[in-house]
Amino acid sequence: MNYFEEIKKALIKKGAKGSITKESAFKDMELDSLDLMDMIVSLENKLEITVPDDDLVTIKTVDDILKVIEKLKNES
Repeated sequence: MNYFEEIKKALIKKGAKGSITKESAFKDMELDSLDLMDMIVSLENKLEITVPDDDLVTIKTVDDILKVIEKLKNES
């Protein structure tokens, strides 16, 4: 599964503005913390993972959430 594409789909569904790259910051896409949390919950359900609270505070870019997802999927 291409996790980057799943993240992009979730961001587009949340109304992300501009182009979406791994370096894209959520604030630059005009997404607030509620949008981000909603997107993460959706990804958790779809990918059958649980993002730890400690990791949530470090997520600022698309690449940050991608790394967290890959780490969690490799651990399972």
